[in-house]
Amino acid sequence: MVDDPSAALLIRVWLEGAGGFRARLLTLQQATAETPAEEVTVAVASSPGDVLDAVRDWLDGFAQQARNPVDTVK
Repeated sequence: MVDDPSAALLIRVWLEGAGGFRARLLTLQQATAETPAEEVTVAVASSPGDVLDAVRDWLDGFAQQARNPVDTVK
C-alpha cells in the first residue's frame, strides 16, 4: 500500500508589549535516507490576517505537491 501524502503545520501565536500580535508557522522538512526531518519556519506574521494568508499558501503548496508527487529516496 502506498503511503498517503501528509504533513503537519504548527502555528504558534503570542502577544508582545501592548497587544502586538506575533505568529510563527512551522513544519517539518521531509527526511531522506541521508538526513532526518528538520523543523522549518514557513512564515512569520504580525496579524491574524497574515496568518490566514500563510496557512492558505502552505495548504495550496501541499495540495500542489500531492497532485505532482516527486520520487523520494526511502
